[in-house]
Amino acid sequence: SNLRSLLHINNNVFINRLCLIILTLFIAQYSIGQELDLSKKISVNITNSTIEKVIQSISKEAGINFSYSSQVFTKQNNVAFEVKNKSLEETLKKLSKQFNLDYKIVEKQIVLKKSTNKGNKPKIERYTISGFMKDRESGESLIGATILLKGTQIGTITNAYGYFSLTLPQGNYDIEFSYIGYIRERKHIELNNNIKINSNLQYNSEIFEEIKVETREYIEAIEKAQLSQLNIKPKNIANIPEFIGGAGLIKSLQTLPGIKVFSDGSAFFYVRGGNKDQNLILIDEAPIYNPAHLFGFYSVIIPDVTKDIKIYKSDVPVSLGDRLSSVIDIKTKDGNLNKFETNGVLNPLVYRFSLEGPIIKEKSSFFISYRHSNLKWIYKKAAPNLNLYFYDLNAKFNIKLNRNNRLFYTFYFGEDNLSNINAELAHFGINWRNFTSTLRWNHIYSEKLFSNTTLYTSSYNYDLSLAERESYKWISKISNLSLKTDFTYYSSPKHSLRFGASLNAHRFNPGNLNMNNTNIPKIPEIKSEKLVLYFSSNRKISNKISYNLGLRFESCGNIGPTTVYSFDNNYNVNDTVLIDTNKVFSTYVNLDPRINIKYKIDSTSSIKFSYGTYHQYIQLLSNSISPFTSLEVWLPSGTNIKPQIAHQYTLGYIKFFKNLNFEFTSDFYYKKMNNQIEYQSHANMLLNPLIEGELRFGKAWSYGAEFMIKKIKGRCVGWINYTYSRVYKQTNDINENKKYPAFYDRPHDFAVYLSYQISKRLGISANWVYNTGSAITTPIGYYTYNGSDIPLYGDKNNDRLPDYHRLDIAMNYKLNKKPKRFQHRLIFSIYNVYNRKNPISINFNKVKTKNGEYVVPANVYGTDKIITTEKYLLGFMPSITYKFRF
Repeated sequence: SNLRSLLHINNNVFINRLCLIILTLFIAQYSIGQELDLSKKISVNITNSTIEKVIQSISKEAGINFSYSSQVFTKQNNVAFEVKNKSLEETLKKLSKQFNLDYKIVEKQIVLKKSTNKGNKPKIERYTISGFMKDRESGESLIGATILLKGTQIGTITNAYGYFSLTLPQGNYDIEFSYIGYIRERKHIELNNNIKINSNLQYNSEIFEEIKVETREYIEAIEKAQLSQLNIKPKNIANIPEFIGGAGLIKSLQTLPGIKVFSDGSAFFYVRGGNKDQNLILIDEAPIYNPAHLFGFYSVIIPDVTKDIKIYKSDVPVSLGDRLSSVIDIKTKDGNLNKFETNGVLNPLVYRFSLEGPIIKEKSSFFISYRHSNLKWIYKKAAPNLNLYFYDLNAKFNIKLNRNNRLFYTFYFGEDNLSNINAELAHFGINWRNFTSTLRWNHIYSEKLFSNTTLYTSSYNYDLSLAERESYKWISKISNLSLKTDFTYYSSPKHSLRFGASLNAHRFNPGNLNMNNTNIPKIPEIKSEKLVLYFSSNRKISNKISYNLGLRFESCGNIGPTTVYSFDNNYNVNDTVLIDTNKVFSTYVNLDPRINIKYKIDSTSSIKFSYGTYHQYIQLLSNSISPFTSLEVWLPSGTNIKPQIAHQYTLGYIKFFKNLNFEFTSDFYYKKMNNQIEYQSHANMLLNPLIEGELRFGKAWSYGAEFMIKKIKGRCVGWINYTYSRVYKQTNDINENKKYPAFYDRPHDFAVYLSYQISKRLGISANWVYNTGSAITTPIGYYTYNGSDIPLYGDKNNDRLPDYHRLDIAMNYKLNKKPKRFQHRLIFSIYNVYNRKNPISINFNKVKTKNGEYVVPANVYGTDKIITTEKYLLGFMPSITYKFRF
């Protein structure tokens, strides 16, 4: 019994132990089954995100948990990570290598720590996406187009030749290519090496329906916007009501903030308190010294010849310079690379034809445009001996030598003539000619380094016929020959460098009479040379703050042979120096620093500040405000004329209202200028070898506020702007050394331009401008001498011309009912709708004759009372223009 009991107990113990062993083995087997399966295959594809998002995706795909501290990661918002059908072990190794991590399996989870092996810190591979953006139909490069990573603010813009470069970490990306007025294009890119991509965008012709601007477009504009820079597209100018078939740049400037055009019939314009010669106009990098035809009624710049116009009123890039107030940088059309195209303009006063097309399709093309006036029918009966005309010729040729090299050649010539040949063959009149020629070479050294080298020449001749023979002329001329090379290095999406150099040679003829008469004084001609070196760095510190720092080095000197006169304090000659051939004299060396800082408030607004120093080494001498009596003489800085200097501070604000499709900009500026030129009373500017003794020098300062509201998309587009500004001068021996307002001091400027597309075939536009009258000097009283009233003058510029205002309207009617290869339209326009008589001058020296005419008396003795008279040019003027294209 005891034995049986013992056996029963032992049996129970055995069974219990056996069950325990089996349970232990089962638990062990289950536990082993729960170990991480590192061989499990997974796929992960993350772009433009964070490291945390990558880990979450791996955790979800593999069914595992991670343990880590957020401090082990470097904050990145553009992470890309991809594995395709790789084991978990391979995935973890790639994760560790790419983000410099160590991992360890602890209690069925992955613990991540920062790698302690500093010597083997993994290198993140970075590659570059580069290429060109073009118009799909014409092959024209798109300037200022945007390249962005989808869902981020990382990107870049194309340069003046449509080239872009964007360096990113290895990975997969969705890239967006966009340009205002074109259909956006998106491409998926696997970035495992350097890639070249050319994007050809399609123009969006559907403008009839109201278009809402996407938030993305506001972000792009905020990123690209530069302080005090106006970007004008040819289509914007083309819709502004034109003067008798003459849509052009000069008249369009009246509608823009901070730019003041003198009056009707004038090419003079003034920017932020600067004089008329302080504006540089470049056509494919070559300067134009007179931008007008027919005394300013027509412009040498017409929309159909250009593809991009940038106007810098401050914050001028260090690659551009030599003017104190503004730079207008114009890029002309390259010519259609894919098909031939002709367009033209027919008008009672002017006609124009242009032809463009491929020489070798998609490789080489040309563009040529010719314009000529048709004025003779107006005056041939009243003035049969009058010869009044203007014409110009634009031409451009380009060829792609290979994928890294391209050549461009640009040519421009324009001429104006106003002369009269009487019965005795006496020839009197004026003639001026502009000429430019530019050869440019684009070269891509690498995906990150782009260069452009330019050789250009330009000249301006101003002739005044004075005597019985046409060969007897007073001739003034300026010409230049220049070589410039410019480099852009795209270091990263947040940093780019620009640097280069230029060598410029100028030749000046200050005005000489071309005739064999030894009694007429000879005005010495002058040559000058200038070396320029520049460097700028554009860096984005964070998503909100970015800056651009630049420095421009200039060394300028004059070269003999010539004659230099020195003057004493009473402006009498006290020394004459003969300069030998090739001897350098009057050398100036200057450094111009420039800085721009931008703070982005949010995705639709930003604040910007800029400061810049500017030097100007050539100046236009002209003591007349009238375009009809001005004698234009260009001279370099030298012994008596110091370089003009300006310091400008600007604060700007930009805001986009996406629901309204509006853009609001405001600029506040202060500018101080030294070595500013004025003229003594009754200065002798003609055939005067001592012309520098007629000049007086002083300082000027200006300040102002500019506001603009613009709508650029939809059926109704346009802008409204208002400018308040003042400019004062203080000149030695002028106005008793007291300050006085400059002639172009006009406190209030207001302009409205609207264009409305009524239907697909019919559109209307209107343009109204208003500004305070220019400052002029008027008599403060009269005194009697020999029975006549003689005006008595006081302070300089003590009065003003009447305020200027004018309304222009236009109607644009497409003759095609349906889109066809041949397109034509009619434009009906009215210049000065309500016939406002805007005076360009006021005279206080005329009397009224018995015949009712106003004349300047030859002898004041015994004449009638002096009468105040005004002179104006244009009143109500309708026109019709026919335009075609095929």
